[in-house]
Amino acid sequence: MANISAWNYPWFVGTNVFVPALLAGNSVLYKPSELATLTGLAIADLLLEAGVPEGVFSALIGSGTLGAQVVEEGPDGLFFTGSVGTGLRIAEAYARHLGVLQLELGGKDPVYVAQDADPTTAAAALADGAFYNNGQSCCSVERIYVHESIHDAFVESFASAVDAMSMGDPMDADTYLGPLTRPPQAELISNQVSQALEAGATLVRGGAQLPGPGTWFEPTVLVNVDNTMDVMRDESFGPIIGIQAVAGDEAAVAAMDDTDYGLTAGVFTPSRQRAESLLARLDVGSAYWNCCD
Repeated sequence: MANISAWNYPWFVGTNVFVPALLAGNSVLYKPSELATLTGLAIADLLLEAGVPEGVFSALIGSGTLGAQVVEEGPDGLFFTGSVGTGLRIAEAYARHLGVLQLELGGKDPVYVAQDADPTTAAAALADGAFYNNGQSCCSVERIYVHESIHDAFVESFASAVDAMSMGDPMDADTYLGPLTRPPQAELISNQVSQALEAGATLVRGGAQLPGPGTWFEPTVLVNVDNTMDVMRDESFGPIIGIQAVAGDEAAVAAMDDTDYGLTAGVFTPSRQRAESLLARLDVGSAYWNCCD
């Protein structure tokens, strides 16, 4: 089998796939992201040292072109973690091989904070859910819908939580936010901010790229957003969040389900019955109640 893996959690997302495959007796071709090649080579060395026979696990180092070649070889099983766009191309290319295909792709993961939720508690949880690993997570919270009756209190608490996030050297234990991994992502986020502001959004925090070395972007919070804006429609994969006021459950469900993605969704409410009822109406793979991924 073959595993084309991601850069944002290079140990975790790879071992999720190839450890079960090895335990089941398969040989594995492992292509780490070209942004995490040293990790991929280290994994291969450690598995060999641990007793996996030579040639049973092979790390393939290269760009997306190499990944495309792996797909064309038609391994019996193909497992990919990455963007929706790349996943679609892989699915089309691999279909003729009639093998086992598993795709874990990106999302525009929404959360609804109902009027019976505590806005301070929800804001603290969702600030972490939006900005952990600098937002560079498939399941990180990417858009938030808050009942209009608690919207202002929620935004105030959310902004305070963001203010407490320290930015600096990732090797420092006190650091919460480090640099972005991919420089092009800063441009994408900048464009989302500009487009939202031009369309009427309000900037609460952040909004700008910071000087290097490295690719740094301020944790960014936007309000007065809607689902016509890129920041609420397209995957950001960075430290940015849009918060939108909604009139109630029906409006929240409609906004959350207005997407081409379907990875995760969450609801904050004390009522389990209410949460389950709302989440059951959403077309997502993973659902969360009063928590983030």
